[in-house]
Amino acid sequence: MKLELAVLADFASLTQDGKLNILGIFHEVNPPMLPFPLPQLYLVTSFEAESEDYGKQRLIRVVLREENDVGAEMLAIEGLAQVPQPTRSGEIVLVNHVLGLSGVTFERAGAYEFSISVDGEGKAAVSLRVTDVADDPRGDPNV
Repeated sequence: MKLELAVLADFASLTQDGKLNILGIFHEVNPPMLPFPLPQLYLVTSFEAESEDYGKQRLIRVVLREENDVGAEMLAIEGLAQVPQPTRSGEIVLVNHVLGLSGVTFERAGAYEFSISVDGEGKAAVSLRVTDVADDPRGDPNV
């Protein structure tokens, strides 16, 4: 499967017919204090299936870690995704996913990364910067 989209958002959902709704794409949070439990975030992915994927299950794994600490996983989630058969010849088959997370705690400021793999093959990394407002010269406390 080929990754077409991977973003972090304030909110996301899938309609019954598989359309993605995404609100508030972001790459940085500015918590008022650290450590900080982020109330809610969504990791949104969209994969384009290839013919060898049709009708099969694929293991999708998401790992959150600090960018500089490649060994330590803050969070790891995995699940099986069923890839449908195309309904028409030549149709593009998309496999859309919305992963909602709440209360993920960031202990310190810095760069974090959500790594996404399918069947053990790395597909993408989505970066998230956590800024310490006390060290930010702008002084913007908005998250």
